Amino acid sequence: MELRYFREISQLINRETGIVFDERKKYFVEARVKEHMDELGIRSLRDYLVLLKTDRNVLEDFISKITVNETYFYREFRQLEAFGEIIKKYDGKRARVLSIPSSTGEEPYTLAIVVLELLEDPHAIHIVGVDIDKNAISKAKEGIYSERSVSRLPEPYLRKYFINLNGKWKIKDVVKRMVRFYVGNILDRDFMKSLGKFEVVFCRNLLIYFDEASRRKAVEHLYMVLENGGYLFLGSAESLSKVSPIFRPVRVKDAIAYVKEEEEDEW
Repeated sequence: MELRYFREISQLINRETGIVFDERKKYFVEARVKEHMDELGIRSLRDYLVLLKTDRNVLEDFISKITVNETYFYREFRQLEAFGEIIKKYDGKRARVLSIPSSTGEEPYTLAIVVLELLEDPHAIHIVGVDIDKNAISKAKEGIYSERSVSRLPEPYLRKYFINLNGKWKIKDVVKRMVRFYVGNILDRDFMKSLGKFEVVFCRNLLIYFDEASRRKAVEHLYMVLENGGYLFLGSAESLSKVSPIFRPVRVKDAIAYVKEEEEDEW
């Protein structure tokens, strides 16, 4: 792929998602473009670019290929322990939890399992999963997973909350009913505002892919949707120290979370 085409495609990705692909990731973008062109039966990069810019469905399919992230159940156990400590305070009370990006559903369903295990009244907790990838959201709603996806899930939970389908594992309705999924972009302020407010937000391993401007915008939107005193969890390799001072870092159990300080309601 000529460099000019790569730059044009990477700029298109950035405008659509906020994700930055520099020339070090050229091989990754090339592979996804070739795969997509083969599926579409297109041989000309010029024609492919025109299609990306003029056909929204084609663009969304390409974004799905670019944004695929490997995930699995029970990821980052220390954060799940911290989440458990926080959510126990809401037993019998209404609370909302956001997972963004939710990918194919492993994270929000994991949070639902934690809630089901810890609370006497788990159905007062509402969990929302959001991802920019419409194909990932479709898979999340289907709720069928490979052995690899559930490989770190404790065996009792696997038997309790999943149905074995000859090598695949289907999440049971008691878990599915706790989660609602939406296709959306964290950089879209109107969409984020439409989600309402949350007591806990998980936004793991997303900000590291953004440029500085997109990262700041995403953090502002996360701040907007959190209730005063709400908790934000990032990926273990992420930090807000150089991004924004509007959250206060705290230790919960053995994990670091970020707390939203009190603010006046500006909605």
